[in-house]
Amino acid sequence: MLFVLLFHAFLKAKEFGGRIDLASAVVDSFKANLPVKKTGGKGRKHKSKDGQKPRIEDTIKVNVYADNWFVLYVNGEMVAVDSIKFIPHNVISVNLLPKYPMTITVMVKDNADPQTAMEYKNSNIGDGGFILKFSDGTVTDSSWKAKNFFHGPIGGNIKKPQVSRKEIPNDWYTVGFDDSAWSNAKEFTEEQVGPKQTFYDTDFKGAKFIWSSDLKLDNTVIFRKRISSPPNGTTPKQFPLLDD
Repeated sequence: MLFVLLFHAFLKAKEFGGRIDLASAVVDSFKANLPVKKTGGKGRKHKSKDGQKPRIEDTIKVNVYADNWFVLYVNGEMVAVDSIKFIPHNVISVNLLPKYPMTITVMVKDNADPQTAMEYKNSNIGDGGFILKFSDGTVTDSSWKAKNFFHGPIGGNIKKPQVSRKEIPNDWYTVGFDDSAWSNAKEFTEEQVGPKQTFYDTDFKGAKFIWSSDLKLDNTVIFRKRISSPPNGTTPKQFPLLDD
């Protein structure tokens, strides 16, 4: 080993025309041949001095079924968007890291032509329907707030269809939005909504289908609900690292 180090030192000295201290060259050569200490690797634990980091087990499961499309916000942040605009009807399931109190806001749209509020090339009046369940016990029911913003065809007149609209507030999805003047949602049965097989393949136990007052003629509905703590009685975990 010593011979190898001296040989490397000699080459280095020769490279610089002999103008190099031999002892320094030996030290440099020795350092260059030291084994490299590995860092990281499988199984290494990363601990934070400031608090516990959340794990996937700390999330809750979110199941959503909408006739026909939805966008979901929780505490002012977008959580899920329906990937299919019209049909086939589908269920969207995602994981969510909850933070209480939790404000849930959802915009749901039944498929409807903007001018006639009808579907299938203006040959039919559609109907809506929305249901949601979180694994913390949160479910849709008549305690949710609901407001319609697109109605038609007025009076169900399909020969001369007309529509009415209300302007959707820009901040409808925010935590601080005032929905105190909104009516409560209305519950509907499975028979009235007519969900497809994907609904029955997913856990919606305890949840109710909801809409505004008119399941057939109201086409764009916004729902809001504030959850103070987990309805199933579990104690929510705190993660100081994620606090604002």
